[in-house]
Amino acid sequence: MKILGHRHTGIIVQDFDKMLAFYIGLGLELRRRDLEEGPFIDGLLNTKSILLESAKLILENDTTPLQYKFQLELMKIKSDSMEDEELAVKLENFNFVERSLGILDIAFTVDDIQSVLDYIVDQGGDLIGKPLKAAAGFPALHCYALDPEGNVLHLAQNLSAK
Repeated sequence: MKILGHRHTGIIVQDFDKMLAFYIGLGLELRRRDLEEGPFIDGLLNTKSILLESAKLILENDTTPLQYKFQLELMKIKSDSMEDEELAVKLENFNFVERSLGILDIAFTVDDIQSVLDYIVDQGGDLIGKPLKAAAGFPALHCYALDPEGNVLHLAQNLSAK
């Protein structure tokens, strides 16, 4: 028994088109966009009458087979029993003490951390902290930020080893 690869990381979003444009703007490529409903989706989510809009985004890399490429899946879940007000996004100050369990972030290696941070803020996201040089490990600048819907992104820009 073993894990063979990373299939995808999924994020449930409120504004599907805005978030799709945001992640494409960061350099991910749209591989597939779907609208699904019916017995498979209802059974998978253990909920009746779900309409699932999804988009799979990939980091293009010619040397990695498709089934092993990093994929980010954006999902918008619609149901007759859900009201839009229930799904309101609230960007609040991030606090590591209050979010001490569970999935923390999606980490990306970037070519220019400051340009990416400027883009995130311009698109409605926010910074958690400023870029800092790693004290140990591979030489890199690291920073945490929030995407426009409050998901935590860990950004790293590799530096030349000296």
